Amino acid sequence: MKLPWFYRYRGRLVNNSHGLTWSINTQAQPTTKHESNLRTYWNFHINIYRNQKGMALIATIAVVAILCVVALEAGRLAKQAASGTIAENDMFAAREMAMSGIHLAMMILAMDGADNEIDSIQEPWADSEQISLAVAAMGLNPENLSLKISDEMGKLQLNALLKQFPGNEPNHGQMMVLERFLTLAAPEDKPEGAGGAVEIVNALKDWLDSKDDDAITGLTGAESNYYESLDLPYACTNGPLRHISEFFLVKGVVDAILSPSYIRQGMDESIQADVKNMFTVYGLSEDQGSEENRFVFSGKVNINTAPVAVLAALLPEGRDANAIELADYRSEKASLGQEYTHTLESGWYEDVIALSDDEKKSFEKVITYSSSIFSLDCTAKKNGYRITLHAVIKREKQDMTGKWSCRILQMERG
Repeated sequence: MKLPWFYRYRGRLVNNSHGLTWSINTQAQPTTKHESNLRTYWNFHINIYRNQKGMALIATIAVVAILCVVALEAGRLAKQAASGTIAENDMFAAREMAMSGIHLAMMILAMDGADNEIDSIQEPWADSEQISLAVAAMGLNPENLSLKISDEMGKLQLNALLKQFPGNEPNHGQMMVLERFLTLAAPEDKPEGAGGAVEIVNALKDWLDSKDDDAITGLTGAESNYYESLDLPYACTNGPLRHISEFFLVKGVVDAILSPSYIRQGMDESIQADVKNMFTVYGLSEDQGSEENRFVFSGKVNINTAPVAVLAALLPEGRDANAIELADYRSEKASLGQEYTHTLESGWYEDVIALSDDEKKSFEKVITYSSSIFSLDCTAKKNGYRITLHAVIKREKQDMTGKWSCRILQMERG
């Protein structure tokens, strides 16, 4: 009896030199189409088994390819992380350089305080060239670290509009000075939303006083009910301004309330002249009087450092043109241009302009010749990264040691 074709092709697995193979009865040949297909099927799988080394090679190549992709991606991420780290290091270095500049300025001012009691534009701290030399002496490139020291007491004190805090009694002398300044410095074209001089002064007085009711100052003042009725409402602080930016919250105060051409008189043209150059929220008086928990702002301006526009407002009414003469006198130098011609001791203005007794008395109520509060602007650059720090510092003499030192009142990143 003839066996079916699939019995004739039964075999067994044999492990030989070719690897694992299928041993079949090769004497029997397929006699039908189905037998031929089955023979081809078995031969295909037998070849696969015989080529396990090839399969291992293919698998190895595939794994290597995957690992290469992973390595390239890891390298990209590592490079990105390294770039981020370098950037962070550069920013950190720039910030530390800027802080070094702040401390350098504090040292310069402390040394100046020990040297004399007068603060003026003639001193090293106010001279950009001298500051650059001090920066270079630290081993830093002045091109990478710029430092500017300004006198806060050469500006008009906005908080001096009240006689004391808390309180609501106006300081009429300071209100007149501020009104005169805003009138003289007003731009020809009144900007949208800007108030007039009287309106701004009255509104600022109401912002500062602690009596928050319907009794506004004059016809143009403003209390909380006005600010709370705005499209973007906010409350009136009824206390002293703590930052110059708060001044722009007062009714009628906008960026363009001052004429740039006017307030740049006597100033370096490269300086951006704006409200921050003219006004300050500092000036707390050292002598607070006997009333407990009360404090006052002196309102006195250092005429040795004040901009021309501020000098004009301080002078008696009708004498504002003399401000240019005062500014020219204090900055006049000898023919070689190295030494200043005039010293700026107490009463020096009398050598420049003649004031009546009443005018002199009024003028001396609002002026001083020394300062204790300064603002510092320090910009540091490192590999394309730039950081600016703005600090306000107070210079004071230590009671125990008699030495001068400075402390930071406020610092922010510009």
